[in-house]
Formats: sequence, structure tokens, C-alpha cells
Amino acid sequence: MRILVIFAHPLDDSYGAALRDMIDLARSARAPRRDIMMKVRFPNALPSLFAGAKIGISFALIGAIVGEFVAGEHGLGYVILTSQATFNSIRAFAAIVVFGVLGTIMFFMIEAVERWMLPWHVSQRSQKGR
Repeated sequence: MRILVIFAHPLDDSYGAALRDMIDLARSARAPRRDIMMKVRFPNALPSLFAGAKIGISFALIGAIVGEFVAGEHGLGYVILTSQATFNSIRAFAAIVVFGVLGTIMFFMIEAVERWMLPWHVSQRSQKGR
């Protein structure tokens, strides 16, 4: 049985962080509401969205491990559980290392997409010289 859980990161805080002057400027130029949303509010919400995605991917991996511990018959959580029961420490630690590598890969995938989508953001400026 597979379960998909989606956590919605509240974007309201990021919308409030959008510069009020930019929104007022867009309104004074008679920009449609859709343009204000897509060209002012949404780009200002993206940094918070990616921060939430980075945190969420870590919690999703932990949730998958716990779910496999509790009710799994397949997967790495099940491998860890059965390895502990049979005192096969090497296999258990190998599964833990695989979980660590998976989490790191997923985190850096989100970070790569963030760097691609937000080259203008202040968090990316210090990383240009790498």
C-alpha cells in the first residue's frame, strides 16, 4: 500500500513580504490582477516555497522510514527492522547510509532547481563564484 501526503506550505507570509510599493506601482500602471500575482507576488513567494520544500523533503523521508517500520513488508525501513532483529548490523547501517544518501540527493535536487529558478535572489549571490 502506498500513501501520498502533500504538505501545503503557506504562501501568505511570502505574499506579505512582497514590497507594497511594487504592488502599488503595478496597480497604478493598471496591471491586471493576474499579472500582479504572477509577476510580483509569486516570484516573491518562491524563496519561501523552496525553503519549505527543503524542509518538507527531509520530513517526508523520515515519515517514509517510520511508515516502513510500522507497517512495511518491503523497503529500506523493513530492511533495517529485520536486520536489527537478526543482529545483522552491517546490513542495517548500509540501509541507513542509503537513506542518508537519498535524502542528500533529494535536498540538492531541490536546491539545483532553486538556483535555476531564482538566480536573482540574495541567497544565490554568494554562490556565483563556485
